[in-house]
Amino acid sequence: VILYFYNYNLNQSSKTLFTLFSKTMNSFWRRIPHTIYPILVLRFPITTKPMHTLVSRDNVKTTSVLAGLQQKNIFYNPIRSKSKKAKHDSDDEDENYNEDSSLSRDSKVVKFNTTSLRTDLILKTALGIARNKIEQQFYESKIRVNGNKVLKKSATVRLGDEIDVIKMVSPKNADHLYVSRVEILNIAAQEESITITARRFKNLLIENYAKDPYKGNPNAGSS
Repeated sequence: VILYFYNYNLNQSSKTLFTLFSKTMNSFWRRIPHTIYPILVLRFPITTKPMHTLVSRDNVKTTSVLAGLQQKNIFYNPIRSKSKKAKHDSDDEDENYNEDSSLSRDSKVVKFNTTSLRTDLILKTALGIARNKIEQQFYESKIRVNGNKVLKKSATVRLGDEIDVIKMVSPKNADHLYVSRVEILNIAAQEESITITARRFKNLLIENYAKDPYKGNPNAGSS
């Protein structure tokens, strides 16, 4: 009806009144959704459940977008971030050599630098023996490498060698010896030196050597 009268050339005052009325009505209609919001809330209660749960409810009307949704089970796996440890890129790599419980309590893993792989120099550094004393034991045939007599004190040691310095024959059993032993566990060549990792026994009881056994005096003390 309003549009009908408007189209028939109403006077200026009527047009002004109509314009004011239209703006008022437009403002009113824009405010209606907010005004009736509490009523909508009572009619369609809002929950905190997921969207797919709301879609499956009978008392909620879905829109065209929600109608195409289907309830799906969502699975997730918790992922824990793993800290990245810096890798030690070096030939001189630390390893855990002393986990063998069968070893003597006197054993100790030592690591030292040297400029030569001479037998006398390795013994001097690993056992802390004076060089002149090592020479004396060499001349007395008390130094063995893998059970064999050392013919030259300058002989080169290799990875896996067992170097013994015979201390004495066991007073309780002549078939056993007390020795100081150095086992070469790792050899790492550096720019200006050689890094040796060895297991050291300062007082180890072993059986006498099967090949060329040591013939010492059981009553003689440790030298």
